[in-house]
Amino acid sequence: MDMQDNLAIQFSALPQEWQLWLEENIERGCAPIDLANILLREGLIDLNKDVSVQTRTDEQYYRDLEDHATEKQNQLCNTLTTQQKKWLAQAILDGSNKAYIYQSLKKEGLSEMDIALEWVQLKQDPYFQIAQEQHFLVRKRNWLLHSLDRFARLNPEYEQIARISKPEFTDFIQHYYSRNLPVILTDAVQHWPALQKWSPQYFKQIVGTKEIEVQFNRERDPLFERNSIQHKTKMRMNDFVDLIEQTQHSNNFYMTANNAKASQSSLAALFQDIDHFHDYTDHAQVYDRSFIWFGPKGAFTPLHHDLTNNFLVQIYGRKKVTLIPALQTPHLYNDVAVFSKIADPHCPNVLESFPDFAQSSKLECILNEGEALFIPLGWWHCVESLDISMSVSFTHFNIDNSGAASFPTPTYA
Repeated sequence: MDMQDNLAIQFSALPQEWQLWLEENIERGCAPIDLANILLREGLIDLNKDVSVQTRTDEQYYRDLEDHATEKQNQLCNTLTTQQKKWLAQAILDGSNKAYIYQSLKKEGLSEMDIALEWVQLKQDPYFQIAQEQHFLVRKRNWLLHSLDRFARLNPEYEQIARISKPEFTDFIQHYYSRNLPVILTDAVQHWPALQKWSPQYFKQIVGTKEIEVQFNRERDPLFERNSIQHKTKMRMNDFVDLIEQTQHSNNFYMTANNAKASQSSLAALFQDIDHFHDYTDHAQVYDRSFIWFGPKGAFTPLHHDLTNNFLVQIYGRKKVTLIPALQTPHLYNDVAVFSKIADPHCPNVLESFPDFAQSSKLECILNEGEALFIPLGWWHCVESLDISMSVSFTHFNIDNSGAASFPTPTYA
């Protein structure tokens, strides 16, 4: 069999949406070999594969089986479990080989007629038809993100985090905010009183008797950030400072942005030490849209992305921040809201469980006292305190920063 016949057979076995794509591009005059290279990259064909007549015979065999199941579907008893049905639906959506699907389910004790019946009913189900449409759209958007990410990597500014002196706000918008690129400003908060005043002992002196809310018992729960509501604990600032100073390294307790609302009135005096951020922000909103982070060496925030553009300002101690571009979301196993199944991208065996993560690129930086890191909307990041740490994050830019308002709400029944 020559290459042309091989390609013709493999083209005919493509999923329907790819056959339509192929027909449209051939009609537009695209060379079949160029289209074959795209299909090869997608894993849909194999130029080295010897497609035999048996393959076509198998396809016809299963098609005949499904035709028979259609005729008999009112007489047959469906025996697939819910898990098997989900597996079948996913396999069809992924365009898995039909023989592979049948053989896999037969190994679980199902008859070919049971499988054929389920296949027919699934393909006729309008809910599954919607799922097919949406699955294609997700794949298309992932293709677009992957392509844009590939081209973005041609820009050196995309592969490293620049450290610069504070630019004019218009220059910051042009070069970083509008381009969705992170940057560290080295001299933007030198006038903040907090930079000279803040320390654990200062917190005790100014707000020591105030009751604050913190996250507690985080080390007992691998999903502590997702379950942050369950870990909220109230205590006096005096006691919290003592706990931090007596602990060499821990991720068990941390005062985070999630505790801001409950602690806001107690920390009001500390906000007097947070001065303006030049003309980048509306300083009148500093109290409502700034958040104080305070924790021990070892406090860790797992991989996630934010729904707004943020600045993270380091006041006391140092933090290690790891960022991953928003365009690489398809490789980051985003399963719930803003979280990834990959809590810590630095785990030694992370690729064993999450092989697609190999296609992402990590940008790491140490945020020192007095430095401000711009974290663009959608950029994935995790943060580790390298010392006892005090930070401030804020979102009140003098420009559109309304991403959170349009974030989709899950519609699961």
